[in-house]
Amino acid sequence: MRLKSSIKLGFLAITLSITAMGATWTTSQTALAAPVSASKTVYHQFQMYWKNAIHSTSSLIQARKYLSNHIDEVGPWQATLMTLQLENLQKIKLADLDQRMYTELFQHVLSEAHSKIGYEQQLTYSRLLKEIKDPAVHKLLQEASDLGFKLETSEGLYYPIINYEMYKKFQPYVKPDIVAYIDIMAAESNQPTTSDAAFMITWNELIRRTLEKEAFLNNFPTSNRASAVKNLLYVSYLFYGSDNTPAYDWYSEEEIRTIDPEVKKAYEKTVAKREPNTQSILLDTVEKILHLLDESNNELTPEIKEIIEHVEKQFTNE
Repeated sequence: MRLKSSIKLGFLAITLSITAMGATWTTSQTALAAPVSASKTVYHQFQMYWKNAIHSTSSLIQARKYLSNHIDEVGPWQATLMTLQLENLQKIKLADLDQRMYTELFQHVLSEAHSKIGYEQQLTYSRLLKEIKDPAVHKLLQEASDLGFKLETSEGLYYPIINYEMYKKFQPYVKPDIVAYIDIMAAESNQPTTSDAAFMITWNELIRRTLEKEAFLNNFPTSNRASAVKNLLYVSYLFYGSDNTPAYDWYSEEEIRTIDPEVKKAYEKTVAKREPNTQSILLDTVEKILHLLDESNNELTPEIKEIIEHVEKQFTNE
């Protein structure tokens, strides 16, 4: 009888244990279901804004604000997709906004306002909107601000660009390739590489940005944004400079061009900091060129040109 009672008690304990486990499992499933449901809700709501934003400025403004406030409620795949959808929308709107700003009235009013503020001062919407009285220009500037664009000037023209610094708040939630992509784009929107055909950044920063793009292509060759990054990788900048910031001086009477000492110093610094086993065609090329420059008394030789031409072809976006 005692044995039977023990068996009964044991069976009862097992039953209660299984019941408890089942309750725990059910509770866990319910807890997991809530975030998934919330994630779907956020995703579908954004898709509604996204579809309307193609034809509606207010919907694009809503889409940007909504994603900023709710991206932490979705998974990496959805967060990445929505972030790229937002960027695509901003690119479309950017073309329209750029065309609307490229008018004599807008450029004249902006130039006058900038003059009053001071050309040495950074352009900000708050300063410009306080200064500008023309209603049409004022409205267009306010729209650009609400849409998340920055205002830049170059060669006497004023134009909008996407403010990628704002995308950094999405980085904790998107996939690694888009985290890296946002860093690349934010660096450029915060401080453009060139203006008026001259570098606006140091040679060290130029080299860093160029190698960062190459690393992106090496690490994420199948990324949705690989082609975009490749389009931004200007090998000629790295090895020849720009029109108004050349890497080599202009031809002398002997038709000899020698490298700018600052450029060579930046090359040497980069090579010295190279991590072991770093895979980089561009760094390999810099090392080759440094060796040839030492042999040629820092002259740009046909051999160096041939090496550069070969590397440029490797990074051509076909």
